[in-house]
Amino acid sequence: MKKVIIFDMDGVILDSEKLYMDLNMEWFKKIGIKITVQEYQKWIGASAKKFWTYLKEKNSLAESTETYIMQEKELKHQMLANAFLAPMPGIVSLFGLLKQNGFTLAIASSGLRKNINLILSKLAIDEYFDLIVSGEQVVRGKPEPDIFVSVAEHYQVIPNTCIVVEDSTNGVTAAKAAGMYCIGFYNPNSGNQDLSKADMVIKTFTDESLIKLITDKMAS
Repeated sequence: MKKVIIFDMDGVILDSEKLYMDLNMEWFKKIGIKITVQEYQKWIGASAKKFWTYLKEKNSLAESTETYIMQEKELKHQMLANAFLAPMPGIVSLFGLLKQNGFTLAIASSGLRKNINLILSKLAIDEYFDLIVSGEQVVRGKPEPDIFVSVAEHYQVIPNTCIVVEDSTNGVTAAKAAGMYCIGFYNPNSGNQDLSKADMVIKTFTDESLIKLITDKMAS
């Protein structure tokens, strides 16, 4: 049976959540959206549709949610294209270790596929991933489990044999709802995220408990 490990992108592979928040907060002021940092952080990791439905109702926005979603995604794409990007410390070495020991690596991200592709290309880590599932490919985004279930279905594996790495409350909730083992990655730049539902919480990708988990999985 395949040993599948699923990574979130933003806040896990790339330390991008603070970049996105700063970008969005500046844009929100220009278009008349009022939201506090605490409110914003509650939506990290959630689907864009859920987030913009909330913003539209709260701020009585004139345009459709789809219009704002595409505008936000385009702003992010432009920023990512122009910014210097570096992978989270220690994570590329982890990818190498996993691949060398027969693990299958996938990405399940609420982000836009072209943004995911851009990040992977700029970080030069495309080769590590066998499957990418983006938010556009599922009907219900995080915190619903659909994006993770789709990965298990693709590989025809039982969900409880999969491992997910997530940095947000919404991501952890989705992973556990899918019946998967979840590693919560504490990233202070992702805000005050509740990772208490995760099976394990780490602060670095060289954490000894993470390496032990991988070693145990290799032996199983």
